[in-house]
Amino acid sequence: MNPVVGAVDVGEVIGQVDIDQVMERVDVDAVVQRADIDAVVQRVDMQAVVAKVDLDELLGKVDINTLLDRIDVEALLARIDADALVGRIDVNALMERVDLDAMLERVDIENLMARANIDAIVRDASRGMFARGIDAVRRQIVGLDAILIGVVTRLFRRPRLQQEDIEKGTVTGQTAGGMSRLAAFLIDGVILSISFALTTALVTYLTELVLGDPVDPNRPGLLVFGGYSMFSFFYFWIGLSITGRSIGKGIVGLKVVGLSGAPITPGRAFVRQLVYPISFILGLGLISVVLGKNRRALHDWAGRDKVLYDWGDRPAELPAPLTAWVRNHSEDRQPAAEDAA
Repeated sequence: MNPVVGAVDVGEVIGQVDIDQVMERVDVDAVVQRADIDAVVQRVDMQAVVAKVDLDELLGKVDINTLLDRIDVEALLARIDADALVGRIDVNALMERVDLDAMLERVDIENLMARANIDAIVRDASRGMFARGIDAVRRQIVGLDAILIGVVTRLFRRPRLQQEDIEKGTVTGQTAGGMSRLAAFLIDGVILSISFALTTALVTYLTELVLGDPVDPNRPGLLVFGGYSMFSFFYFWIGLSITGRSIGKGIVGLKVVGLSGAPITPGRAFVRQLVYPISFILGLGLISVVLGKNRRALHDWAGRDKVLYDWGDRPAELPAPLTAWVRNHSEDRQPAAEDAA
C-alpha cells in the first residue's frame, strides 16, 4: 500500500473533488448527532487555544460604537436586580478600605467654600433672619398705628383717607402714626441714656487722669442737664442730616423727609431740633401727631418736614388681619392731603 499511496498525487485528486457536491451529500445533522461534543471539548486544550489568540489584534477589529449601538441598555438594566446587587455589597468592608484622611487631604476646602460662596450664603441667611424678625415687630407697631388712626378718624367723623397701597397691605411712604413715633422715641431715649452715661464716665476718667484730682461726684444737676441736652441735640441732628433717621427711627422703620419727599437738609434738621424740646412742654406739641389730620408734631411744622414709613428695600406692611379690616372699612375714600401746609 505504501508504494501505491506514494504514487498517488493527492493534490491532483483533491483538485478533481467537487467540494460543493460532497457537502450537499453530507447530512450535517446526522454528523452532529453522531459526534460526541463533550468528548471533543474535553480533548481541546483551551489554554493553548487562548494562548494562540492575539487579543490586541482581535480587539482592534472590534467596532465598539457599533457594538454599543446594538446593546439594548434599558433591557439590560431591567434584567439587573438592583436590590440583590446592593445587598451583596459589604458597605462596612468598603468603608474600611477607604482612607478618609487621605481623601480629605486631597480636598481643597478653601477653594470648595469659595466656589460654593458659603460666606455669602451665611451672610444672606443671617441678614434675612434678622430682617424677618425686625419686620415682624414693625408690622405690629404699624398695626397699632392703624387702630389708633381708625379710632381718631371715627371719633372726629373724618373721611377715611386711604391710598391704593394700603389695600395691598403696605403703608410705605405714608405718614407715620403716633405709636411708631413713640416706639422710636423710647429706643432713642435708651440709646441716648446709655451713650451719655458712657461718655460722661469716659470724660470723668480722662479729666481725673490729666488733673490728678478726683472729680466731685456731686456735680451740679444743671450742668448734667445741659450736657445731656447738647448731647441729645447733636445725636438727632447728625443722624437726620446724614441719613434722615435717628437710630430709633431706623430700627422702627421711619424716615424724616421734606414736604416734597426730598431728603431733609441739615438746616431744616437744625431748626427741627431747636423746636424739638418745646414740643414736649406739657406734650402740647405732640397732640397733633395723634389728633391732627396730617399727623405732624410742632417740630415737624417748624422744620417743614414729615415722618414716613420707610423700611428700605422692603415694603412697610400692615399685619394681614388689619389689612382686611382696613379694606372693609374704607368706603369713604379721598386723596391724602398730608403735604398740605
